[in-house]
Amino acid sequence: MDNHINATDVRANFSSFIDTVVREKPQIIKRNRDIIISFSKEQIVEALSVYEFNIEYEIDEDGKYAGSILQIEDIVAEGDTLEELKNELSRQLLEYAKDFYSSYQRYSQAPNRASHSSYILRVLLADNLEAVTQMLNA
Repeated sequence: MDNHINATDVRANFSSFIDTVVREKPQIIKRNRDIIISFSKEQIVEALSVYEFNIEYEIDEDGKYAGSILQIEDIVAEGDTLEELKNELSRQLLEYAKDFYSSYQRYSQAPNRASHSSYILRVLLADNLEAVTQMLNA
């Protein structure tokens, strides 16, 4: 990556650096061998919007909706209506996202969980549970 800023320059001009990230574009920072990229919330939300959540569900004999999130197969729930099912799946998804993030190093390196990382970041950037529910495609 050629268009990087040295970490020393970022420290010396932190306000200007933040203004550039928020108002113009992401910035690439290099410190020794480490490279990180800084995004504004809006930029990263847009970048992660391609990570969609699809739910699969069926209606039981008793009329209840039972379903799961295809991208994170461990999250399953039921509800009396499709809306209740989506609300419960959203609640569980948000709980899982918080747990994943609190143990990020462990989860992001686990073979059965690593692919969840971008989905988790998308959920954590949502403003509320209703926003998470709106991410679910039935």
